[in-house]
Amino acid sequence: MALSGIVGQQRAVSFLKRILKKEAVPHAFLFSGMTGSGKLAAAVEFARALNCQSPQDHDSCGVCGSCRKLDEGLHPDIVHVRSDGAFIKLEQIRELVKRFRFRPFEGKFRVVIIHDAQRMMELAANALLKILEEPPEANLFILLAVESQMLLPTIVSRCCQVRFQPLEDRIVAERLVREEGLSPDSAAGIARLAEGSIEKARWFSRQDQAEGWKRVIERLESLAEISILDFFPMVSDWAKGRETMERDLEFIKLWVRDLILFRVAGARNPGQDAAGSGAALTFELNARTEQAARSVPVEHLFILYQRVELAMQGLRVNANLQMTLEGVCLAIKDFLYGKGNWNSFSKRGQALSF
Repeated sequence: MALSGIVGQQRAVSFLKRILKKEAVPHAFLFSGMTGSGKLAAAVEFARALNCQSPQDHDSCGVCGSCRKLDEGLHPDIVHVRSDGAFIKLEQIRELVKRFRFRPFEGKFRVVIIHDAQRMMELAANALLKILEEPPEANLFILLAVESQMLLPTIVSRCCQVRFQPLEDRIVAERLVREEGLSPDSAAGIARLAEGSIEKARWFSRQDQAEGWKRVIERLESLAEISILDFFPMVSDWAKGRETMERDLEFIKLWVRDLILFRVAGARNPGQDAAGSGAALTFELNARTEQAARSVPVEHLFILYQRVELAMQGLRVNANLQMTLEGVCLAIKDFLYGKGNWNSFSKRGQALSF
């Protein structure tokens, strides 16, 4: 593949090709956009074009020695930095500094691609900032991040920013049909859920997600009647599933999004309407949730959606998991079902009272 083969990101690709044409390459780039939108593929293809031995139309040829080595993962001047555990650590940035003592082995540039740059610990980010302030010759950095706001402003200011937009549903569906073997109907439905991310679409297409989706919906709908005494134990138990929490927050966001669609478009079954025929991630509104979605101001639903987005961002930077989930569930309880809907007693306590 070449830069021209990156699908659905014409503006970003055109901008990068103009830079290659002018041969005035900045020392650092920040590629931002949702996971699965093509940032990494574009970074690799830009690195390929920079070091291609026989470039064609300001793009890589795909057949020279440099291009072939990159395809085989053997190019000595393409360096990937990924998080070590949850974070990118200071030691990893220090290892880069050691490489900078030497010129690139065979290419015009040594290209350092930093995955999930928002995961850099503070010391690592400050160490990288020092490098960017006095960039070593013939070395180029490409930082990949979901949002530029998740990085130090001083780092962002030293990078040429390239924004990657969510992919069109049509592009995502075509990839699912071609690469995952899904039927066109299922692929189209999952593409709508994926919000422009091919990685998220592949994730949604897995069979084991349907059961997790069902459990999340049941917990959300239970918030309509749950007592204050039962609320915190329920959330505490939910938060024990640390390994699935990012997935569950994605499901909550999807649920709120579909409530907004129901409120605005009046679809009786927003999950089915959004998922389409053949997709497993569907739900039918229960009467209490349907009534709530109809009666609350639509602005409250948009605020709720934003709360979930902020919770997901907090989780990515290691926010307290249980407090994050409590905040989301409290917001759903209050914005959707009303602050006056709290009952001081559990159902068992109510049964014993008279």
